[in-house]
Amino acid sequence: MKNQIQYLHLFPQTIHIPSNESWIILDSENNNTEQVIILAEWAKLDFYSARTSGKLHLRIIHQGAGSNSQIQCGFHTQENEKIEAIIKSSFEVNDASSEIYILSLAETDGEVLLDSSIEIQEGVKRIVGRLKERHIFLGSGGKIRGIPALIVHSDDIEASHALAIDRISDEELFYLRSRGFNRDEGTGLLLDGAISEIFTGLKKVDEEMYNKCKEKIFVFSQ
Repeated sequence: MKNQIQYLHLFPQTIHIPSNESWIILDSENNNTEQVIILAEWAKLDFYSARTSGKLHLRIIHQGAGSNSQIQCGFHTQENEKIEAIIKSSFEVNDASSEIYILSLAETDGEVLLDSSIEIQEGVKRIVGRLKERHIFLGSGGKIRGIPALIVHSDDIEASHALAIDRISDEELFYLRSRGFNRDEGTGLLLDGAISEIFTGLKKVDEEMYNKCKEKIFVFSQ
């Protein structure tokens, strides 16, 4: 499975990643799915999601020491579209790590509802858990709800979470506009950079799939 993209919709509801294996899993079907992914000792998961609608309920369970998960999600809802995502990563052993980064874009009447968390059980030590959400309004309306949470029942861990809900600001556009780009062009460049960051890991594996994921999310109504 190393350095080969696997597609989430082809798996059963529960996935076991064996010891010392490195998997790349892509979710891009806009379907309704509930998935559990269990990581054994020194297993590694790179998970990417590119959605414009549907429900994603994803639970990552670190059962093996040395396991690592990187969860990268890019969501974009346009008019009357809706995404509901529950993304949770939990630790049952010492010496493991997980990072979750979610970028969502909502245009007028689009809706993104998110519930993400990292949970560290009592007595589990030497854990690294990072959770970051950024949500950007692109239209005059739209609805975004983000509830990032750290649930920590132990010491000797490194954990952080961050949430930003905003629009592309004049301050962000100032440099680009001073270089001759108009507002729409500058906004497009900033969005392209943010979306590229989400899927950059795919570029090293499959540049065609990297471009497809970017194009699916990067629908900007100028």
